[in-house]
Amino acid sequence: MDLRADDVLTLRLLGPFALDGASAAVQSIPKKAQAMLAYLARRSGVPVPRETLTALLWSDSGDEQARASLRTALSSLRRYLEEQGASLEASHAGVRLDKDRITTDTDAFLELARHGKTVDDLTRAAELYAGTFMEGCGAVTPEFDQWAEAERGSLRSQFMSTLLRLCDAQAEAGDTEGAIATAQRLLAEDPLQEHVHRRLIAAFKQQRRYDAALKQFDRLRALLSEELGVQPEPPTMDLIREVRRARSGTEAPAPARQAPRQPETSVPARPEAPGRPSIAVLPFRTLSRDAEAGFFGDGIAEDVIVELARNSDLLVVSRQSSFQFSEEQDLPEEIGDKLGVRFLLGGSVRVAGQKLRVTTHLVRCSDQRELWAERYDRDVEDIFEIQAEIARSVTGAVVGRIVDTEARAALAAPRESLEGFALVMRGLRHMNIPEPGEFEQALDCFATATEVAPQNARAWALLALTKLYRRWYFRIEDDVSDLISLGERAVELDPREPRAHCLLGMARMMERDFDRAAHHFEAGLVSNPNDDLLLTEYGRFLMYDDRPEEGLQRIREGMRLNPYHPNWYWGMQGRCLHTLGRFAEARDAFLRMRNPPFYTYAYLAACHVALGDQEAADAAHASLYRLRPDFDMEAFRSIFPYRNPETADRFWATIVAAGLDRPPREVDARPQGRP
Repeated sequence: MDLRADDVLTLRLLGPFALDGASAAVQSIPKKAQAMLAYLARRSGVPVPRETLTALLWSDSGDEQARASLRTALSSLRRYLEEQGASLEASHAGVRLDKDRITTDTDAFLELARHGKTVDDLTRAAELYAGTFMEGCGAVTPEFDQWAEAERGSLRSQFMSTLLRLCDAQAEAGDTEGAIATAQRLLAEDPLQEHVHRRLIAAFKQQRRYDAALKQFDRLRALLSEELGVQPEPPTMDLIREVRRARSGTEAPAPARQAPRQPETSVPARPEAPGRPSIAVLPFRTLSRDAEAGFFGDGIAEDVIVELARNSDLLVVSRQSSFQFSEEQDLPEEIGDKLGVRFLLGGSVRVAGQKLRVTTHLVRCSDQRELWAERYDRDVEDIFEIQAEIARSVTGAVVGRIVDTEARAALAAPRESLEGFALVMRGLRHMNIPEPGEFEQALDCFATATEVAPQNARAWALLALTKLYRRWYFRIEDDVSDLISLGERAVELDPREPRAHCLLGMARMMERDFDRAAHHFEAGLVSNPNDDLLLTEYGRFLMYDDRPEEGLQRIREGMRLNPYHPNWYWGMQGRCLHTLGRFAEARDAFLRMRNPPFYTYAYLAACHVALGDQEAADAAHASLYRLRPDFDMEAFRSIFPYRNPETADRFWATIVAAGLDRPPREVDARPQGRP
């Protein structure tokens, strides 16, 4: 197909999947090539690593088979695009779609939806939303389907907000018929939006269609009673009284039919797996009159549900069930009983001028104790762009707090009374303390968990991870080859278990097999991008893969996601900074560790020497040999799998400069680090 230089193809992702202007339907290429095209198109021209694509589309295949399948799909997609006058660019950084020759309806929709101000702009945005994202494409892989579902939720939330703004803009411009049509379209999407019903009633009143306004009110009241068991809000009742007063000038209105109140029924409790923590996310309250804030709050709550559901440790109640309750009308204990959950997450949204404030809190149902609370202040200008960011931050903090709470409870219980999940929680508590005795207890918990629950992939993965950490921290002479079989067993039990992929990524990295390591880290992050341990270990991998700046960002991302992160995350941040030559920042990070393991003092000594503080370096040197009198420099060097020899040499030169190859003259200097 010959295209002129100014010809541009349009990829339709909203509604039926299509490529406008193409000589052949996009459905002529294999399904996974179609899925790859959609994924690349939504990445806005940014190169996507091949490991990400294989993890997204071929996670159930072996490494070699996944790479071969990727090459085949790329070949099909490249050939198809070239026939249409477009291209696919592949480089060391990854695969990128040529966005100069292909535009997408999603990009056009989002640009108008976010920045459009006129009725015409918003109308055009609403027209572009021709249906749900990749409508009718069917299932591809669990990982891709999960990503696509998150895209659908985000785009739909933006669409609903756009319709609401359009409805208000039409009413303000005097286009009452247009406002009515838009309000009806909103209610077709979600009939329980009481504020939209009010807009429709007000529009009917504006047209003096009082009977239509009263019928709309009847429909609303019946819906609220049948679906939620509640009555209309006071603003709705005030409006309907105005309608009746206006109508009374023509004839006495018949009283609106009172919808019979249904007897209160409890939502069927979802069966809870033994010992497994469960949570429901309640609708976020709107504390301002800005209706868009209501959509934003619902969007955050929906995104949090999606992100929480990625964590296999949690049972997460669906939106359809949890959104039937509210914090104002129901007690946490009652909600917990009806939904069968232990924890509730609630929150509120307030818009004041150009500022947005979101507050969230986590409550334990049994005693109504607030376990965690946070506030997020943002600029309204970026209201929808920050929705996903806030949802992810909330998710990470909530998971961290729940795991910490469950681990504390398991630690307090008699060891012999614990079941599989509680053993895993107790093991995690021990594992987060880098001391030999704690690691042995963690290994005992995880090993017993695999006996009690042999199908628990997380237990197998954590058993292997703890063995790897024990080797790395305390027994650097140990071999790790047996750990790979444990990790592969966990992946067989659950191909999407992120901790299993984390273990395999680390083990392959230690073998200097960086391609396989990258595959496992990317596969794990596709399954759960909110796993703070996986993010931190991925940061370590990026450091060894000669990308320490990216690694530092990933580690800090993991720390932000879990405010209750293990103490050793500070050490990983320090390692990246040390590798980058930012010695003062590295020193400060290492000093934040409580009771640091012996090797931390080697890094501290090196940083102090680089900063010219010999006295502090000597103290760190002494602490190193006090904790590890048999410290062996050559054995120590073997644990650093830097991909780039030059980077390894620069790092090692700082260790050598500290003179750590021999014991200090005095080994009784005061240890450094915070108690």
